[in-house]
Amino acid sequence: MKKLFYFFCLVIAFSSCGKQNDSPTQKNSLTDLNTNFNHKILEGYFVTAIAFDHQGNAWIGTFKQGLIKYNAEGGFIVYNSTNSIISANAVINDIAVDSKNNVWIGADGLYKYEGTGFKVYNTANKTIPEDFVPSVAVDSKDNVWFSSSRMGTGGVVKYDGTNWNLYTPANSVLPVNFVKSITIDKNDNVWLAFTQTVNQTYLAKISKDIWTIYSNKELGFSPYYYGSITTDSKNQLCGAIDYSLSSMSSNKRPMAFVFDGNTTTQYQNNDNWIGLQSITIDNKDRIWGIDIYGYTVYDGTKWITDHETFKDNSLFTIEQAPDGKMWMGTGNGVYINN
Repeated sequence: MKKLFYFFCLVIAFSSCGKQNDSPTQKNSLTDLNTNFNHKILEGYFVTAIAFDHQGNAWIGTFKQGLIKYNAEGGFIVYNSTNSIISANAVINDIAVDSKNNVWIGADGLYKYEGTGFKVYNTANKTIPEDFVPSVAVDSKDNVWFSSSRMGTGGVVKYDGTNWNLYTPANSVLPVNFVKSITIDKNDNVWLAFTQTVNQTYLAKISKDIWTIYSNKELGFSPYYYGSITTDSKNQLCGAIDYSLSSMSSNKRPMAFVFDGNTTTQYQNNDNWIGLQSITIDNKDRIWGIDIYGYTVYDGTKWITDHETFKDNSLFTIEQAPDGKMWMGTGNGVYINN
């Protein structure tokens, strides 16, 4: 049942040169790679999103079980429909924290936690086209960028604390409506990953109000369906490619890519034929990705894939904590490498 969560989300939402590479080119001293996820917390919670605030607290989103604040001492509080305005049916897709430690939550609308209580922004009270927020990010000026879109409707919204600016294909250069993932690089460029239908994918970069659209032509290949995007220490865009909608069993296709603004490098891992739904980069530039069976990580020389540890629960999100440990959000709690 839990493995169907990815398919459920997809149904809701529903020049450079490309080069193929079996493994990333970055070289690191990665002898400290720890894949022993033996510490489990929050058993019984279906975890869908994780973020960390500036005080080291973990904010953990769930599938219809509320929002969890978890501190370093192991104490936690659950905010749900019984003690907050978070709806009982809220599926928390993404979480971001601004410079003031406000927590922004993408779910059935955009929630804000200010330290004492919640606000919610949705179609009922703001100029927001959809009560479905799959991705949210905050730039250095505390502008909140979030996707309010599905296939064929909505777009991306920028909230500057006062104004709500909605960008759609009707009023901007957006190529399609559905913004699957948003990330912001070290130069404060906003990156958007669009997936309208399979093989109809685009990237956009917003730099000081200048928009640049990258189609398959500029990328040099045709991504099947985007998962999440993020950036590495070199300020390169890294993305996951998802094949969970595909009936093809072939594994000879890229599951991830790195784009430096001019050149795209595609990465294969034959153990992950279904591709990756989500990707993150740790503080050593290691690539971690998850699929519906487990995770894969590049250790500096090869890909390491684990489809056994989480096979009974499934993975849905992965983040690195401020102390360097990796947190794996599953259908039954969070696993941490100790």
